[in-house]
Amino acid sequence: MNLSEIISVRDGNPQCKTCGGVGFTLVEHVRGSRAGALQLCHCVGTDCNTCEAKGQAPYLTFDRSQDKMLPCVCHNARFAIRNFEILVENANIPPRYKFQFLSTIDLGDTNLDPDLSFIVAHDWANELVHKFNDPSFVPQGFYLWGGTGSGKTLLACVILNELIFRYGIKCKYAKVNKDFLSAIRDTYQTDSETHGQERFIERELANVDVLIIDDFGVQKESEFSNRKLYDLIDSRYEQDKLTLLTSNHSLEEWRERGQGRIYSRLKEMTKEIQLKCSDYRMKFSSEKST
Repeated sequence: MNLSEIISVRDGNPQCKTCGGVGFTLVEHVRGSRAGALQLCHCVGTDCNTCEAKGQAPYLTFDRSQDKMLPCVCHNARFAIRNFEILVENANIPPRYKFQFLSTIDLGDTNLDPDLSFIVAHDWANELVHKFNDPSFVPQGFYLWGGTGSGKTLLACVILNELIFRYGIKCKYAKVNKDFLSAIRDTYQTDSETHGQERFIERELANVDVLIIDDFGVQKESEFSNRKLYDLIDSRYEQDKLTLLTSNHSLEEWRERGQGRIYSRLKEMTKEIQLKCSDYRMKFSSEKST
């Protein structure tokens, strides 16, 4: 996949039709992996076998005329690839959703989605992504809810991928139980690898630029979960951080929970969007396997 329309990096040959001058491409289907992979383009990698660096870090060659080490042809592109890989890895995006972009989403059959709910959500995501760095634009999070497999997590992760590759934004994906509530409980166990790291987990999710909280509402309601969720959401509210939530339940169902405090914050922070389309996950899974 040519990434030249998504990212501003230009470390390749401007005339290259494969990468559009980026210096690397996205291989969408990698054997044995559920995710794609970034790959150095031939326009900067063809000399690696004859170059003194041999395609090995730190990708430098000795220039005798200047009597110093200089970057080889592939140097900048290789470091750009690594920087993007680190941002994606740190974002914790599930493998099946890594390197998925707005342009790769099939909007599906409108007969199966008569309210065009997925198209509406896609258009909202498109505006958010393209105007994110516009000083006059005020980004708003979303509360995306609908039935199982309706494409909620896919669309949320697509936004993360777009923000990472377009702007180098630090993002994070977290399942509400596994990556937050259960992760915090684990820090209370003396034999846990994360013992004593409760504050670290809370700060990481509270301070990251863009956060997805996936499967919001599946957690068992308790004073502990309500308090921890409210503290996280309130902290992001106070810092004006962009928060994206996916759920099987409408936002209205939170009105009476936790004294309505979580509901009140989310009403201010997010735009509620309901997906009414059929099982998009099955369609996505079928496309990935081809």
